[in-house]
This record gives sequence, C-alpha cells and structure tokens, in this order.
Amino acid sequence: MQMNDRFLRFLKILRGQEQTAVNSRLSFVLWLLFHLAIPAALLLSLLFSGQVRINTSLFDMLPQSNIARDVREADNIFGEKNGREIIILCASSNFSNAKSAAALLYEEFKHYNEIENISFYFDSSVLDEFYRYLFDYRYVIAASDTVELLENGMADNIAHDALASAFGAFNFFSLDNLNLDPFLLAERRAMDFLSSALLSGSMTLKDDILAAEKDGIWHVMLRMTLAPGAVSLQADRNIIKRIYNYASVIKESDSQIKFYFSGVPFHSYESSSGAQSEISIISTVTLLLILLLFLFTFKSVTPVLSSVTAILISLCMAASASLLIFREIHIITFVFGTTLIGTCVDYSVHFFAHWKNKLNIKNGTEIRSHIIKNITMSFISTQICFIVFFLASFPILKQFAVFSLTGLLSSYLTFFCIYPKIKVPQREKNITPATRENLLFKLIPFQDRAVLLLKKSRIIFLPLYIFIIITLLVFNISNVKIENNLSSLYTMSDNLLESEIKTAQILDYGSSGWYFIVSGSSQQETLENEERFLIRLREEIFNRNLETFLAATIFTPSVKTQEKTYKAMEALLPLAASQFEYFGFPPEYAETFKDDFTASNVFCFPENAPSQIGVSNLWIGKQGGSYYSCVMPIKPKNEEIFKSIADEFNYVHYINKAKDISRDMDTLTKTMLLLFLGAFIIISVIIFFIFPLKDSIKICSIPVLLALSALAVLAANKISIGFFSVVALVLVFGLSLDYIFFMTGKQTKEEKKITLLGVVLSFLTTMFSFGALSFSGFMPVHLFGLTVCAGLGAAFICALILQSKEA
Repeated sequence: MQMNDRFLRFLKILRGQEQTAVNSRLSFVLWLLFHLAIPAALLLSLLFSGQVRINTSLFDMLPQSNIARDVREADNIFGEKNGREIIILCASSNFSNAKSAAALLYEEFKHYNEIENISFYFDSSVLDEFYRYLFDYRYVIAASDTVELLENGMADNIAHDALASAFGAFNFFSLDNLNLDPFLLAERRAMDFLSSALLSGSMTLKDDILAAEKDGIWHVMLRMTLAPGAVSLQADRNIIKRIYNYASVIKESDSQIKFYFSGVPFHSYESSSGAQSEISIISTVTLLLILLLFLFTFKSVTPVLSSVTAILISLCMAASASLLIFREIHIITFVFGTTLIGTCVDYSVHFFAHWKNKLNIKNGTEIRSHIIKNITMSFISTQICFIVFFLASFPILKQFAVFSLTGLLSSYLTFFCIYPKIKVPQREKNITPATRENLLFKLIPFQDRAVLLLKKSRIIFLPLYIFIIITLLVFNISNVKIENNLSSLYTMSDNLLESEIKTAQILDYGSSGWYFIVSGSSQQETLENEERFLIRLREEIFNRNLETFLAATIFTPSVKTQEKTYKAMEALLPLAASQFEYFGFPPEYAETFKDDFTASNVFCFPENAPSQIGVSNLWIGKQGGSYYSCVMPIKPKNEEIFKSIADEFNYVHYINKAKDISRDMDTLTKTMLLLFLGAFIIISVIIFFIFPLKDSIKICSIPVLLALSALAVLAANKISIGFFSVVALVLVFGLSLDYIFFMTGKQTKEEKKITLLGVVLSFLTTMFSFGALSFSGFMPVHLFGLTVCAGLGAAFICALILQSKEA
C-alpha cells in the first residue's frame, strides 16, 4: 500500500466514509467544544487571575536582555519608573508668557488621577518640604567638600560662609531656625542640590520656577510622573492626548507660545495610536478586498458570509487564547495578527472553489474528502512555522505565535466540521464547460498562454535563476552577516523628534544612554557599594573622561557615611558660642545647640527624600533577594573605559539597553535560523512520507530556493540578515508550501483549473493581508510585510513553473 493511500485511509477513518448524522453531530460538538472552551476559560480566569490588558509600551515589545534575572527585573523596574516621567517645555521670547502657559497646564492637570506627581512651582509649600528634609538631617548629610573642610580643621570656613550668607542680600531659606542652625547647614546643602543635574540640569530658579534662556527664548519646565496605565488606549481617558489638546488650546490664545514634549509616554502614545489606526485600516481594507474578490469570483453571498464569519470567529479565538495565556496582548501583536485574515481564508478559498465549480460533487463532504490531504498538510506546515515563533525568546513573537496557532486551528475546524454542512448549489446542465471557463476563470488572465509559457521556459529559466542567485552570493559573500540595529525598530515623527532634540539642548543633561546598576544583599550594603563605586568614577572626572554622575547616595548616603559626617560635624561645636555671639544670641544658645546636636543623631534613607530631589528615580529598591540602585554617568567620553570599570566590581552591572538588545537579537536571529532548519527537516520528513518522491523533491526545493534568493538580494543590497527578515522567511516557508501542495499530483483538466483558481485566490488574499503591512509606518512591520509579499510572489511563480502534468 502506498504512503499516499495509507494517509487517505487514515483520514477516512477520522471523518467516516460518509457524512452520517452521527458523524455530523460529532463534528459539530467538536467544533463547539473548542470554540466555547477558550472563551469560557478566559472568563473564569478573570475571577482568579485579575484583569487582562492591551500593552502599548515600546520597551515591552523588545527581547529581554540576557543579564541575570534579578538584575534584569531591577532594570525593568528602573525603566518603568523613569518611563512614566515626562517633561514639557513652554517656550516664548517673553518669560512671563512662557510662565503663564506652563502655569495653565499645571493648574489644569495637577488634580488628575492619571498624574502621580507634578512639579512646577518651587513655592513656599515645595520649599518648606525641601527645607524640612535638609534641616532634619543637617548633621548627617553634607557634600563631600563640606566634610573635607571639617575633617581638615577648616570648620572656620563653614562658619564664615554662614555669616556672609546670613548678612548678605539673598538667602535661599528664611533665617527663622538660625537659633538651631547657626552654620546654615541646611542652606549650604541646598546650594549643592540646586547645582546638581539631579534636580534641574541646566535650568535655574527664576520667580519660583525652573527656567532656562537660550538664543533669546525662555523655556519654562513642567515635569510630571504619570500613574501606571495612564497612557490608555481609550481616547477619552488618555492623559497624553488631553495634554496635547490643552496645549493646542493655549497656543490658539497665544501663537508665540511653543511646546516641546519629552518622555517615553509620548512615544508610547504615538506608536499605539498609529498601531490602532493601522489595525483598523489593515483589517478593514483586507476584509473589504477579500469580500469583493469573493463576490466577483463566486457570484454568491454564501462563500462571502461563510468566510467572513469564519475569519471573525478565528480572530476572536486568537485574541481570547492570547489573553488567557499571557494576560495581555501587545498592540503590535494585533498589527501582526491582522495577517491571520489572509491566512485563515485559504481554507475557505479551496473549499468554495470546488463548491462553486465542480459538476460531479453531491455534497460538502465530498469536497472535504477531495482536498483534505492538501488542506491538512498546509495546516500542519504553517502551524510548525508558528511553533518556531513560539520557541523564540521574544515576547511579541510568542504572542503572535499563540494568536496565529489558535486562529488557524479555529479556521481548520470550521472547514472540517462546519463547511461540509453547507448545501451545494444546483448545477445548470445547459452551461457548457467552455462557457463555464469564461465565467469562472476570467479572474486568471494568464491561466492559459502565460502558464504554458512559464512551464515551457522552466528548462532555461530555473538553471538561469539558480546561476544568478549563486553568482550574487559568491560576489557578495562578505555582506552575508547577521546584524540587528535597535534604532531601526522605531522612527519617531518629525514633531516629536524636534521636541526631543530641543529638550536635550535646553536641559543639557548629557545622559549617555547607558548606566550602571549597583546591587547588594541589603539596603545599606547597596548604598555602601555605590559609594565605593563613585570613588572610582570620581577618578575619571579628574581624568576628564566624565563630567559628573547622578546617584542616590549623593543625597541619601549610607548610614556608615552619615555616621562619618555626624562625627565630622563635632568640629563645629567649639565654634558655636562665637557664632551665636556674632548673630546676637545669648550665650546659653550655644549649650542648647550642643544638646540639640547630641539628640539629632538620626539617619535618613532613600524613602525619606522629597520628590523634588529625584532620588526615587535612581533608588530601585528590593528585587528578589537583593537591593538595587542606579548610577547614571553624565557626559562620559569613552564608553569602553566605563564598561571595563564596571568589570572591576562584582556588584556593578553595566547596562546598555540598545546594544544589549541588538546583541541579543543577533543571538535570537541565529536561534531562529536553527529553528528554521529544524522546521524544514521535520516538514520535509512528513512530505517525503506522504507524497511520491518526485513531488516531494519539488515541494522541498521551493523553500530552499526562496531562502537562497533572499540571502542573495540582501547581500547584493548590503543589508545584513536581521531578525525580522528571518521571521518573514520562516513564515514564507510555511505559506509557500501551500501552493506546492495543491499544484502537485496528477489532476484532470477540470480539477487543474479549479485548483489553479483556488491557488490564485489564496495567493491574492494572502497578498492583500501581508501587502497591507508593507504600508505600515512601523519599520519592522513594514519590512516584515514587504519580505513576505516578495517571497510569496516568488513562491507562486515557482509553483506555476513546477506544476504537475495532467492525469
């Protein structure tokens, strides 16, 4: 018994020799159980596992770095906290106008629940909180130069500075507590704060707000920390959209005002809004084109309604399964997932091509029996490719895989269980085959002469094609390399790019884009580790390789350092009597000061720092069994120097997300290529088991030819092999086999025409689906759609060339 016959016998056993009433009911029950089980499980999970959500974060669509898990989680917490920070600059040539515009924004949004914290005025309430913190811990926190003066016997300098400040024209804080702080330690520390980039960068305090003047234009800063989930997909709840709208209203009243927006939430809003628009457009256009194509081809509403219903059910099942497993779907998964429309409709295409055109069939069961082998092989090969996606350590691909696996399974079950129940239309016996061909096959203008020309030319065409591909590879072999560039994944709009550039110029933070994560087994050990690391970084400041750095311990030192500072402060006690005398206080105030000093031996911790300082953005806290903090270098000159410095400390972790993710994507690309090879071997074994040897060689040769073609084209254009191009090739591999499955094997002339019609319709619907992705503004999606379209076009032509002879 031939392998082919054994396969058909197995399928007959699976579905029954005939569509009996029992088999019909069992098929429907199978279909119903699957399509009720997943939604029911999702609804039950909402009771026990909490809500599900749509994820719009740009960072969450990227692969996870290969650093240690706890460090990675700590870095994610740091990224999430800082990823909710936004900065708005209100610009005008008139300072008062810029301040007024910023004040309007502040008043509008200061009570919004979506905003966790908002900073604008450094008025009395803000300064009181600021001062209270500095005053309460004045004996244990001090800048390093202050401690050096005290330890080197130069406490007189601090006393003289306090006298000069107190009798000067300006004091940052009031002198109400002069009786308890005669050395103005709180104000001295405040000056260190204000000169630090941690607080304001290049901004200066003017009229109780932070502002900067550049090229005759005043820029007033408004800083917000958004609450988690504030960048909602619902337009009426999206805080970023409301900020944009209110800024537009302000600009209408004063055309000279200009706003610059900076922060991850603005990019997330832009990308998610664009993705939503693309989902709507791609889904609508694809469904509309498929609907028109089906109406034009079948001249009946039954195939249209059946196919559209099957697609919608498949999409709902795909979304339900993804939410059930991942508890969320990234917005980009939906963009990729719209290709499911073109893929799922293939089963409907081949069924209804026979349903409409074949004269000698009696019912839907016979149609299923006739095409079940090719449909099943198509289903298996495509599913194997999506399993390859699931095995990749890339969250978006895993979601896309589950989304597509479930959707395709739903469509296959609809074809297998439901479509055979559709009544076959009555045939009109007076229509001759020639007439039928003119009516039903006019969609394929190249069907006769063009296909014949391709088949006759394959003796010349195929060797010439292979020769060109090999030649291109040989002469461009140096360009065949795996390389991913993270910067190519996202291109911001011109307006947002201008805002980010202007904000960077005005604030002049000098952030390098990379930083250090410091760890320790306890809070204090982490702080002490950070202080030891900062000593090393100060050497690079001296060497002029670094301008400065931001770190939590600059303002909330370890207890060990605070104890040292407190001990150094004792040098001020002998000077207290003369200091109070200069200020006109009675002698007993010196004794009160000493008593207060003894009683004030208390320590501050990162959680005590006021929000204006920004320590909370740098102190990560506990994650797993360790504590973490972040150190950010400002204007470093040589990254490699600091990368090697991090290696000197086993508790310091160098983080460069852009390079780390690009490197990890290179590794992931290599993994995908190996998985691709594994999938090819598995599918080839199945093909050689099912099909005759000659047909098997034809089927397996197409993916190899397509892969070599892709490599040659990329190499000739000096384009590296990237992750998304490999993903596209894997999908092309699975989808291209569908055409070959149907075009192989001996067929009658009538069957051949019907099969060709089904293949052409399948090709067009898939091209509609993936072609729409090529118009995406998101570069990976654009390249993905473009590559798949090009690959499927080549696969379709190859399938026509290798078409089997008639029976």
